[in-house]
Amino acid sequence: MDNDKNELENIDSNIDYDNLKEETDTINTEEHFEENGLVAKLKDKKGILGVVGAFLLVLLKFKAILFLVLGKLKFLIILLKLGKFASTFISMILMIVIYAKMYGVAFGVGFVLLLLIHEMGHYLTAKLIKLDVSLPVFIPFVGAFISMKEEPKDAATEAKVAIGGPVLGSIGALICLLFYFISGEDFLAALAYVGFMLNLFNLIPVHPLDGGRVVSAISPKLWLIGIPIGIIALFKAFNPIIVLLLILGIAKVIEQYRNSDKSYYEVKTSIRCMFALSYFGLMLLLGLGITYIHGIHSSVIIQ
Repeated sequence: MDNDKNELENIDSNIDYDNLKEETDTINTEEHFEENGLVAKLKDKKGILGVVGAFLLVLLKFKAILFLVLGKLKFLIILLKLGKFASTFISMILMIVIYAKMYGVAFGVGFVLLLLIHEMGHYLTAKLIKLDVSLPVFIPFVGAFISMKEEPKDAATEAKVAIGGPVLGSIGALICLLFYFISGEDFLAALAYVGFMLNLFNLIPVHPLDGGRVVSAISPKLWLIGIPIGIIALFKAFNPIIVLLLILGIAKVIEQYRNSDKSYYEVKTSIRCMFALSYFGLMLLLGLGITYIHGIHSSVIIQ
């Protein structure tokens, strides 16, 4: 028994516990680093996969928004290609939407098309005589206009461009009346009536209305008749636009008699007669058209 005890003590004394502890710690540390290294790699991979997954999720979630943005960019590219047509197209569509909501789609579209026909009369006439002008621009509750990029050289040139609008616009209104006779649709009669009225109003001899520009080739003195007509129209139906037109018309009369450019208004007698016949004849025909429609179908007139 004593011998066994002595042998155990000898074995125990031969064991270096410090070295054994260090070796064990080393093994545990190496296993710890290896394990941690593997876990870190896994975590890194999971992190990358997580980011990729989140990105794909965002793409899927906002796919509709991306398509919408791309669609708008395509629309902008189309507008850039349209260039000078963009302002005409956009303003025209806006005006159609507004008037369609107010008076119905058929009348709204027809009304804006009548304005377009009127303005294209100015545009095409200007192009025929080599005068640089812009395409029409539409302004809701005001109308439409083209702007001259260069001033006409004389009153005759100005009158030609001015009368082109009412002539073509009146033809457009007449076509509406013809289609009314064929189809019996009341809105077509209403469009014809409004078309005749608008073109007749534009022929009032007040600058800068078409009539004021046309009579500049007949006799600028006719502006003095246009001012009272404008005042009567203002009392009949008050409108800020009429007030503005009267102010501009009166200013033009004052300018003419203070600083008259006689050479600008020098027009051959034959051309004066031609403009006078066209101007007063068109006014008469428009008046007859209005009276006729009012007589046969007063119920379709928009009050």
